[in-house]
Amino acid sequence: MLGKKSKVQPGTGPTQSLRILLTNGRFPVSLDLARQLSAAGHTVYVLDPMKRHVCKFSKAVKQSFHAPAPHIDAEGYISELRKHVSELNIDLIIPLHEEIFHIALRCRNMPEITDKLCAPPVEMLMALHNKWSFNCLQRAFNLDAPETWLVSTSADIKSLDLSQELAFKPCFGRAKSNLHHHKPGKPLPQSLTDSISSAQKYVAQVWHNGAQYCTYAVAHKGTVICFAIYPVQDTLDGSSCVYFESIHHDKIQSYTQTLVEKLNFSGQMALDFIETDDGRLLAIECNPRATSGIHLFSAERPSPLGQAFTHPDHPFSQNTTLPVLPSPTTKRQLVPGMLMGKSEHNVNFHGFRRHFKHLVTTRDVLFSSKDVAPSFMQPFLVMSYYEICRERKIDSIGEMFQWDLVWEPDEAGVKEVEELVEGYLKQFEREAGKDVGAGELTEGSEAIKA
Repeated sequence: MLGKKSKVQPGTGPTQSLRILLTNGRFPVSLDLARQLSAAGHTVYVLDPMKRHVCKFSKAVKQSFHAPAPHIDAEGYISELRKHVSELNIDLIIPLHEEIFHIALRCRNMPEITDKLCAPPVEMLMALHNKWSFNCLQRAFNLDAPETWLVSTSADIKSLDLSQELAFKPCFGRAKSNLHHHKPGKPLPQSLTDSISSAQKYVAQVWHNGAQYCTYAVAHKGTVICFAIYPVQDTLDGSSCVYFESIHHDKIQSYTQTLVEKLNFSGQMALDFIETDDGRLLAIECNPRATSGIHLFSAERPSPLGQAFTHPDHPFSQNTTLPVLPSPTTKRQLVPGMLMGKSEHNVNFHGFRRHFKHLVTTRDVLFSSKDVAPSFMQPFLVMSYYEICRERKIDSIGEMFQWDLVWEPDEAGVKEVEELVEGYLKQFEREAGKDVGAGELTEGSEAIKA
């Protein structure tokens, strides 16, 4: 299995049933993965700070447990995690969102957790999550990436060429949170310059336009086992996809395999790409955790993810070519998101017609004739979500869904993680014999061009 120490012994075969804990049950991805793992014969449990969530009503989940929100009580969340892993004799822990960072950091000296956790070593995990160190690794592996500068001081800001189009992102940001799109020649907003500091470092990247793609991979010891690619089309907020259409793209697959192989990576990896009009293929972000690419494997019978997670050393027959890809005809959607989301193409009648066709012809992720309760409970769940938003004074359901899981460290926490990342990069420099900018995160610097 994709923990660091597997209980599955050679020769036991891919039919052995495991006891698996998902570290949240609120997202469509949580439900979809639970169904795929259950269909493969495994027993699935869920731990979530939300008392009522979509997995709680699914037949695919044996039992759901409540825990404190790691965003405000990480120690309480970890305590409940350890308790249930022990009492349920869990074989494999699969993180699904930013709770992965809470778990990896706070449990790094707890082998009873880390040996079962589907994640790379914590130093590598945080290096991939940090946008500056991820860019350092891309350069080290000769993988194309946006021209990037580390920004942590007023001197760094002054040294930037603001005559070009730039993207400003927090080094430990997620998706489009706190993203600033700088237009050429315009002054930077005071709110952005005030937020940049040694405790809140940013990267500035040249803004590239082009076709956008998302990927999802499950990998083991440097080999990609399952891999999905889908273009960004219909989104909820310009970033979160609600329509998924599998495609094959040889260059993206090769790029991902190179990164996984060079890192000897095990776990889940999701990369966001831009393919520019002049043919450059740029990975602009890495999420070392689950993403919506999981949905594209739900059409396969049996689901290859069920084998990739639980028996990665011998997931398929010897004749199977890796990575296993979903069929290029596979399409999935999140109907609620499609109804209230927006399409990058529906600014005219042709785009609207395309969006409407997706809506009426594509299978919904949530609905399953074999597991109908999660769909039927949606109206009641939505009511509870709005009540949570009201209690917490949160503006949107999307923000509420992430709020109690997100990893937002204080200044001391940032320093601790930056030292971990710096140590990882310095070790890489020693082994590879090349400078990748390891000291920049903790020492401060002039702007450094990628």
